[in-house]
Parts: sequence; C-alpha cells; structure tokens
Amino acid sequence: MERGDNAPDADNAQASRRLPLADLRKRDLNLLVVLAALLESQSVSDAAKRLDSTQPSTSRMLERLRDELGDPLLIKSALKMLPTRRAQELRPVLETVLRQIEEIYNQAARYDPALETGSYAIGINDSLQAVIAPDFLLRLRDTAPRARVRMQPVPMPSGVGALASGAIDVMVAFHPVAHESLRSEPLFNAQFGLLCAADHPDIGARPTPQQLAPLPCLDISQFGLVTRLIDRYFADHGCQRAIVGTLTSYLAVADAVAGTNLYAMVPGYLAPLLCRHPGVRFCPVESPLLSMPVHLCWHNNVHTHPFVSVLRTLLTQSAARLAA
Repeated sequence: MERGDNAPDADNAQASRRLPLADLRKRDLNLLVVLAALLESQSVSDAAKRLDSTQPSTSRMLERLRDELGDPLLIKSALKMLPTRRAQELRPVLETVLRQIEEIYNQAARYDPALETGSYAIGINDSLQAVIAPDFLLRLRDTAPRARVRMQPVPMPSGVGALASGAIDVMVAFHPVAHESLRSEPLFNAQFGLLCAADHPDIGARPTPQQLAPLPCLDISQFGLVTRLIDRYFADHGCQRAIVGTLTSYLAVADAVAGTNLYAMVPGYLAPLLCRHPGVRFCPVESPLLSMPVHLCWHNNVHTHPFVSVLRTLLTQSAARLAA
C-alpha cells in the first residue's frame, strides 16, 4: 500500500526532472553560438567574421537574443562593446554547453579504442570460445588493453532479446538469426564429423550413416539446432541414430567416448583440440547436409557504436583462419 500511495509523487518528481523538449524545440539554439562569438569578440563585426556571416545578420541575431533573454547583453562603448553582468554570468555556462555539444558531434571522429574502458559482452558458446578466444584476446590486448570484454553463453530464451536489451553486445551463433532489428555477417562454415575412441573396432576412416546407425551415439544438444541438422543427415540416408545420452558441451566429448563404443558428431574446427586426448580420433564426413554456417550478429542499436565495431572487426579477424 505504501508504495502505491507514493507512486504519484514519484511520477511527478520524474516528470519535473524531464527536459522541456517541446519548449526547447521552439528556440533557435543557433543563437547560442552567435552569443558565444559576441561575448568572445565583444564586437559585432568581429563576431560576424568568426561566424563566417555578415554584420547585419549578426546584428539582427543580437537583437533577437536581447529580446529572448531580456537583457542588453552587450553595451556600446568607445572601443569594444561591454558585456552586461548577465552576459558575464552566461559566458562560462555557455562555453561548457557548447563544448559538450561539440563533443557529441566529434566523439566518433576522435574515438581511440586504446582509451576504451567500458564493459562489453559477447554471446558465444564454449566450443566457439575455445577456438576463437585465444586469438581474439591477443588482438584485443593490442587494440584496446583497457577495455573489459567477457565471453558468455547466449542468455535464454533467445539471442534476439539479449541483443535488444543490451545483455550482450554481439553474438557468434551457429546460424543467422533472422530478425528485422538484427544484422549479421557470415564468419565460416562448420563442417561436422565424427569423434570416437581411437581403437573403436566398428568405425573406419570414412564411416557411412548406415554403418553408424546401430552404434550407440552421444548427442550434443545446444538449443536443438545441431541435433536437427544431424538427424536430417541420417534421415536423408534412410536411417536413425541410436542416441543413448545427451551432453550440452562439445568439450566433454573426448573423455566421454574414449575407451567406449560410443561416438558423437562434432564440428571439425574442434578436432585439433579434442584430439589432444590420446584416446580418441576424428573422422571427417564430407556432406553438405552436415555443414552449418557460423554468423556474427548484432542489433541495429549498436551498429554505429565505435567499440562494438571494433569488437566485430576483431572477431571477424580471429575467425578468418577457421574459414580456410
């Protein structure tokens, strides 16, 4: 009840802090630039030169300023026009405001990623982190050593909402996310193959789907996308996998299949990493049905953000060797 009783007061306080944008829109804010030039030069003719304007035009603007601010601002004297007390009070405020406006327009042009200290998030699963992060972090340290960037799984329920809310700034995903508010570009194609025990007696160098179908299989499920891809591959050959267990991380597969009769379908880009385990081997499977594009995705609301643009460039560079 107490929160409900105070709600109108909170709303009124919030409204009182809002800028009177409708009123400001009726003002000619260019007059503030003219006023700054007049106060700096204390001469209508000198101010006109500074503004690349004419003396009559500048004089008319001074008259408008006098009417709108209710003060003469500058008074004629023998040599220079003398600022009134009101004008003297306005000068430091005016300089601060105009410098802040200048910063808004010049921020992108002056942007230096080496000075970036903000915090940013990349949505990316653990298997893609494993192959992209080492090179990416080296590039990041060279380009923006003071920036704080974290890689994390894409928040549920979807990457679209996470990108729109700012929970993540960019996303590396196993598919292009089709949405009107998102942009994407392809990084590389992930070709899937098979991981099994090094001495698996029933799996040769080039196993067929018919040979694999009766063997016990570990499924690695990430949002079900890869599962559907692999199931379609087997179905296209008139068979079905014998799934006996499910994992959510490819990085756990090597230990899971070593010394067993299990196999798992894994992306080929992980083969060098997974085959560091001495008890497993990787078998390529050449089929367009087992190829999935990996895309870099971002929201329209950060498309022109200077550091998000840097992140996109670094991620693209780090993923380039995976496309070879």
